[in-house]
Amino acid sequence: MRKSLLITALIGIILVQLPCRLIADDFRFEYQRVIKTGPEAVLNLEFVHGDVTILSSEQEKIIIDATKQLSAVNGDEAQMVADHIEIKVEHDGNRVDVTTNYLRMHNRSQSFWSKLLGRGGEDSFGDVNWTIQVPHGCKISIVNSSGAINVDNIIGSVAIRGSAIDVKLTNIEGDVAVECSKGKLELTGIEGSVNVENSSGTTVGELLFGDVTVRQAQGKVDLKFIEGDIKVKSTSASISIRQDRGSLDLSTSTGRVDIYTGLDSPRDYYVSTESGDIKLSIPETSSGNLRIESQTGDIKTEMPIAIKSMTRKQVEGSFGSGGVKINLTSISGDVTVAQF
Repeated sequence: MRKSLLITALIGIILVQLPCRLIADDFRFEYQRVIKTGPEAVLNLEFVHGDVTILSSEQEKIIIDATKQLSAVNGDEAQMVADHIEIKVEHDGNRVDVTTNYLRMHNRSQSFWSKLLGRGGEDSFGDVNWTIQVPHGCKISIVNSSGAINVDNIIGSVAIRGSAIDVKLTNIEGDVAVECSKGKLELTGIEGSVNVENSSGTTVGELLFGDVTVRQAQGKVDLKFIEGDIKVKSTSASISIRQDRGSLDLSTSTGRVDIYTGLDSPRDYYVSTESGDIKLSIPETSSGNLRIESQTGDIKTEMPIAIKSMTRKQVEGSFGSGGVKINLTSISGDVTVAQF
């Protein structure tokens, strides 16, 4: 009984002192590297965790500013952890490869009591946040597991791959490719092709001048003021499109599809769902050949159509002077054609 009371008292003393020992401060360690390149530079950036901003530079240089940001009990521990977060920069001609390595800290105990008393574990950990300036024409590749990625006012291609990431691309003159498992993507003012693979999350694009391809199973896809062919493949995402010029190829299982298009393309338009509703809005003065099919949903059209064939499940005809083919198909969703 006395032994049990003694152990309980000892644990109580430790727990009383614990908050003082576990209070951690934030520490920052700065890093900078300037590398001269030619006009066709290549930047490959790979890091585990943190935010990155890529900006344009008038110089033929890649300027790297990085901050190791971490929490530690004191300055000595912070310095030890920072020393084990390795920033590695390799330079070969116009190509610059930047990686972050989290080295193991073998002199740190992983025991319960050591962690309880504030000595930490074996693995170094902390964010590395980046601000990098690149020359015009630079080809950029970024790999990150999580964090925010911001690329602004760049002339050159951008390729991004990650897991749960926030991506904001603004004023890019070049092709863009983004691949992630759960991303929040915001793409604005891009002159070039856009290719997105986003398992779930949101993809928002505005003022995109080039072909756009989005493969996203779930979440939200919102594309506005697009001049280029659009391809969207989804399972249950909510899809909204405003297209000024270009063709359309869209398929999804569930989820509402709302399309506003100028119908300005010699190529055909295809939209298909299984149980999602489709609404297509087209100019009042446009021309085309229309085929609408829904097995169990309602079919409605505001556009006057010269009917070629009509059943309960299908309507086929032309409007204006005919021309481009428009195919709208749903198994159980409603299909509506509206004018603007």
